Amino acid sequence: MKDKKNLSDSGKTENERKAVERQTEMGTIRVDMEYPYPCVLPPGITEEKDGGLVIITASHVFRIRNGETEISPILYQNCMHPEIIHIDPVQIRMDKGEICFQVRDQQWIIPESEASSVEILPWEAEIKKRSCIPCTNCGRCSW
Repeated sequence: MKDKKNLSDSGKTENERKAVERQTEMGTIRVDMEYPYPCVLPPGITEEKDGGLVIITASHVFRIRNGETEISPILYQNCMHPEIIHIDPVQIRMDKGEICFQVRDQQWIIPESEASSVEILPWEAEIKKRSCIPCTNCGRCSW
């Protein structure tokens, strides 16, 4: 296992949540330490002994390849048990001249030279109510 140094020295954001910011080749990335729902991976910024940097955040959407690909955290709500909710955050690994974005089992890799073209946008966990017409018999409403 690699030796890691955690760089999560928390401050407060404008919404009074604990947060850490880190300047990277892509720009400033903020990592909120508190979210309205639990994260599958704990958020944070970790610098590995070999010089790699790992950022786990659910605070941003990342647009790569001139907006062709949008990488965002995933807010998951179980349809049969709506009280079960969690966030799959974006994991960013910067190492060996490349930047790797990962969410769940999906992965995108760009060269470090394209880092300045990455757009960083804010993301908020928000459950959107779906229409139940037509009914799909999901069981949510107990019908």
